[in-house]
Amino acid sequence: MGQNRLWCSSGIQTTVMDKKVRLGASFSARMYSNTRWDKFFPEVSARYNLSDYFKPSVDYRYVINQQRNGYQITTGHRININFNTQFEVNRFDLKMRVRFQYKFNTAMIGATDYSYDADFDNAIRLKPALKYNIKGGKIDPLLESEWYYNTANSPSGKQFTKYRFGIGVDIKLPNEHMLTLKYRYDYEFNIANPQRFHILSLEHEYSYKPKKKKGKKSRI
Repeated sequence: MGQNRLWCSSGIQTTVMDKKVRLGASFSARMYSNTRWDKFFPEVSARYNLSDYFKPSVDYRYVINQQRNGYQITTGHRININFNTQFEVNRFDLKMRVRFQYKFNTAMIGATDYSYDADFDNAIRLKPALKYNIKGGKIDPLLESEWYYNTANSPSGKQFTKYRFGIGVDIKLPNEHMLTLKYRYDYEFNIANPQRFHILSLEHEYSYKPKKKKGKKSRI
């Protein structure tokens, strides 16, 4: 049976070192349909542009999680190592991300049992995405999918455990702001008590561009 969820996030990103490095920070909140909270997490990231087609990155995330079937709180740290590729063909933008997800120092506060949650996996995630840039438009439609492979030596490990499909739009706003609106469908399998989720997500990002300092003219 599907569950409804709402995901909201806001972040900022900028480039340094002649635009070779992109730094970012964000905060995300995830809620159940009855307004009961699911997860909160701040995240920082860094991406290096090796070429126009290959841009590896690393993320750190601190996760505060409320268990699905109760009110126990789980906290943990997560590192993502991402290998990002990107190709543009005419007005199509094709991206592929391979993510190695590693969690550590997971602690459960007052928990009496543990229910499976893919956000606390050690996992490999494969995410292709396709976006179309409408000429002269402010809205670009997009499609994406993602596969989760659990690498842990456990009853749920060494196999694919979840598939995610998404459809949405990027909306260009004034002053370097971007709004992304998506519908996602999560489909768990190969685990005990698999779940289905209908997710509406709203993501905001601000691209900060430092002003170039004008050089002082020498006096004669």
